[in-house]
Amino acid sequence: MPQLMKSMIDKIHTEMGDRFISLKKLDSSFGFLLDIKELMFTTNENSLKQRCIFMGSSYDTDLDGLEILSEIMDCRMLLKTRADVKLSTPEDLLRFIVQYGDDVFPNLRVGLQILLTVATSIASCERSFSKLKLILSYLRSSMGQERLSALALVSVEREVTDSIHLEELIDKFAAAKARRISL
Repeated sequence: MPQLMKSMIDKIHTEMGDRFISLKKLDSSFGFLLDIKELMFTTNENSLKQRCIFMGSSYDTDLDGLEILSEIMDCRMLLKTRADVKLSTPEDLLRFIVQYGDDVFPNLRVGLQILLTVATSIASCERSFSKLKLILSYLRSSMGQERLSALALVSVEREVTDSIHLEELIDKFAAAKARRISL
């Protein structure tokens, strides 16, 4: 038993180290996009240029670093003319950019979308394990692996399952089964 405990603690330690390395890499690429006030109003251009080029080199298939710099500078000028707009989060900046269309600030929009999506994908993964733990503790004694996986999927995708009309689904299933011909 102590050997099992040591191996589990070692696994947790390794996973946490890997997660922090991934988060540091993410912060080095996208961290400057998190502080909108600094990004849009006070960051000096040389520091910003280095960060944009680094982000562009990290995601070279999706982004162009120098174009992002140019788009940030253009967005700054646009914000100076719009005193009514108050931006405080990356989501606010993304909404502001999207209202002008897909062709305006495309690299900045993609960079913000990547930044905002990565955090969501990590949270959804953790939520899946949390749901799995709840399902296992409640029904663990009488359930096979296939049923457990199906219930976990239904629980995690709760929004989709709530939008499904069960009566229609049952009618379609019954109609499909009724067409079978016994030989």
